[in-house]
Amino acid sequence: MKKVWTVFVFAIRAIPLLAQETQNVFPPPPQPQVIMAKEAVTGIRLDGRLDDPDWRQASLINQFFRIEPRQGGSYGYPTEVRVLFDARHLYFGVFCRDSLGRKGVRVQDLRRDFSWGENDIFGIQLDPQNLKQYCVSFQTTPYGNQRDLQVFNDDNRDNDWNALWAVRTVQTDTGYFAEFAIPFKSLRYEISETDSVAWGLLLPVWPGGIMNKRFFLLFLNRFPLTA
Repeated sequence: MKKVWTVFVFAIRAIPLLAQETQNVFPPPPQPQVIMAKEAVTGIRLDGRLDDPDWRQASLINQFFRIEPRQGGSYGYPTEVRVLFDARHLYFGVFCRDSLGRKGVRVQDLRRDFSWGENDIFGIQLDPQNLKQYCVSFQTTPYGNQRDLQVFNDDNRDNDWNALWAVRTVQTDTGYFAEFAIPFKSLRYEISETDSVAWGLLLPVWPGGIMNKRFFLLFLNRFPLTA
């Protein structure tokens, strides 16, 4: 029987956030958004272009919610995400739209484990055991440099944690693509005896960096923040 990986999305505050205005505080959704990761059958070539046939079959995820600088409302640069898996890897295919294209890229730090506040960033935060108290974070910029860390109980971070994973990016005139390959052996999770598993997931997007006037922060799920 074919195994299907089910990923549930819920709110993990696993990154530094700016102080919030209180007038837009609202209750969290009664049910988290659900994402289905589709099995890749033709093979993924990790080149940042997302032109392999499997990506066309994966479900489109694009219902993000603005968290910064104010909660809710419209934002100017939509983000699209797709999720695949095979026997060895979990894959994320991303397109971060920007009307300025290559001219809009803001990256000040090209090191491994770069400073998060100075760059355009897309991140993946996984809670493979669905503990709601822990996650591992994989982040990249339009130039494809990597940042990874562990987060415990929201406030404790291990920035020295380095996992085995890969990402490739491609910049275009309308934004940039990012293609992630995260080996299952780099994650700690429970082996399921059923046909599906439930993992926690958060997908933060930081266009421009917090010091840029174009900055905003998007999450995939609508949830309240407290100062």
